[in-house]
Amino acid sequence: MSATMASHDDSLVTAAFEVEQEDCFSYFDRLTDPDAWPVFRLGLRDGHEIDVVYRNLTGDMGTEYVLCRSGGKHKLDLANVGGHEFRPGLSWSELIAAATWSSAPYGVVEPDARLLLLLPAFGDADLPADATAMLTAALTSCGAGSRAGALAEWLLEDPEDWPHWRQQGDALVCDDRYSRRNPEGPTAHSPADLLEISSALRVA
Repeated sequence: MSATMASHDDSLVTAAFEVEQEDCFSYFDRLTDPDAWPVFRLGLRDGHEIDVVYRNLTGDMGTEYVLCRSGGKHKLDLANVGGHEFRPGLSWSELIAAATWSSAPYGVVEPDARLLLLLPAFGDADLPADATAMLTAALTSCGAGSRAGALAEWLLEDPEDWPHWRQQGDALVCDDRYSRRNPEGPTAHSPADLLEISSALRVA
């Protein structure tokens, strides 16, 4: 996660994690190696998983968040960050529920690491009062030092520019034009797929 953030504001990342810029970008280069597309798998409670795929195409790099059944079956694009973006794919409550699910049988299982991996796919104007503190704690757990709070504040700044989420029947949808979870948007999933995504990410 820190390496991904480095492409946006490396000074905040290097200060928070107390590392040299060269070391930070060395890890970023590993994540974005066009000969090796890293994939992080996050199991969910109902047999779904979110695959975080670093799409390292020359001239079209980005991070894809794919919801699918275990083993990669029935893939649904949740979000695409960087280059032809469509997001957000997660509300705050869904982000926290997916990150903190404690029974993931494989892949990335540590809740704070899961939260940081999923964070770029989230966007929600209705943040709780303790959102920054929760993110600061996650960053600290994953190696950040005393400047973790400043990085957390930057990552969550300007929430008024983020979309709102609402229930539409049994599906949770958002009002961002470029989210695939906006039923009126140009890249919208079908009603059936929107329902499956909401069911897989539903807060218990």
